[in-house]
Amino acid sequence: MTKKSRVGLIIGLVTVLAAGTGFAVKSNADRRAAAQKKPDRPPLEFTARDIVQLTPRLLASELVLPGSVQAVSQATVRSKLSAEVKRVRVREGERVAAGRVIVELDTAQLKVQLAERTAMLESAKAQLAQTERTRQTNAQLVKQNFISQNAFDTADSAHRAQAAAVAAAQAQLAQTMLLLDDAVVRAPIAGIIAKRYVQPGEKVPFDAPLAAIVDLSQLEVQTQAPVSDVALLERGTKADVEIEGLSGRMFAGRVDRINPSTEPGTRTINVYVTLANENSLLKSGMFARVRLQVRQDGQVPSLPMAAVQSDAGQSVVWTIADGKLVKRAVTLGRRDERAQLVEVVSGLAPEDQVIATKFDNLRDGLAARIVSGSTVDAPVAGRDGVRATN
Repeated sequence: MTKKSRVGLIIGLVTVLAAGTGFAVKSNADRRAAAQKKPDRPPLEFTARDIVQLTPRLLASELVLPGSVQAVSQATVRSKLSAEVKRVRVREGERVAAGRVIVELDTAQLKVQLAERTAMLESAKAQLAQTERTRQTNAQLVKQNFISQNAFDTADSAHRAQAAAVAAAQAQLAQTMLLLDDAVVRAPIAGIIAKRYVQPGEKVPFDAPLAAIVDLSQLEVQTQAPVSDVALLERGTKADVEIEGLSGRMFAGRVDRINPSTEPGTRTINVYVTLANENSLLKSGMFARVRLQVRQDGQVPSLPMAAVQSDAGQSVVWTIADGKLVKRAVTLGRRDERAQLVEVVSGLAPEDQVIATKFDNLRDGLAARIVSGSTVDAPVAGRDGVRATN
């Protein structure tokens, strides 16, 4: 290629580059102009139903306490003598009435003892009659001075000693009869046999358990409340009880007793909630969760729960201030689950306008306005409100 040709090629390339740069500059300028002509994004619009403010309310706080179901009336029947089990008349799960025979113990030895002590009593009575006649005779003789007073006193002492022997024989006989009665074991309460501890032919010692009876007609839940919450409870407080394994059902109860002292090592106090047991659906030993509604002493500033959201573990609310959305962190207190209200401890002022329901795609600083009049309290979470428009 000649020198002249090379110079021409260079000049051509420079011309093309200059033209491209000018085109790019012009395109950027056109885009900026178009962006400047694009209209501003309209503000988000909310109705008055979408706005709430802090309002003093008397909240009912809910305490949720774990516990276990137990029968108010239950008994473990024990043997009152050492003997062999002759017959067991009940089975586990069987309903029994009060006074029904549930266990019979062998009474062969007791019957022999009964005969022996009956004979001893008869012998003592015969001797008592003899000493009584001797005493009466000596009483006549001492009046006639045929015997000395000392001889009469001896006969009188013998009579009194024999009377005591008769009383002792009667007591021994009564004891044997009592043991015979104890050999027939009866149910002390009406209920259901929860456990049968013995079988026929077993030799049981004194105070050995024979059977356990549970009355399921009236139950109670024993739960433990922290010392800090006991002051909120009182006898008669209504309770809702959930039973593990019976999901979806709620049982009504009430606080019947509150222990006057704490449990050692736990700093908690036992609370007993009575519970009706229709159709014997509930059983002793079931795990329960007791929900107690307790009311605060005074009104506290609160918001609907639907107005509060969680952001990275922090409770936040969205407010409208100076025509813009503002996200604010708040500190919450007690919650009223039934009224769907929550106490706001800090982070808001009474005049702040808070968005009462959850909206998507809200960002801090976006323009926003309220399209209707003064604010009102919003209904509870879950209502269908007017949504923000873009």
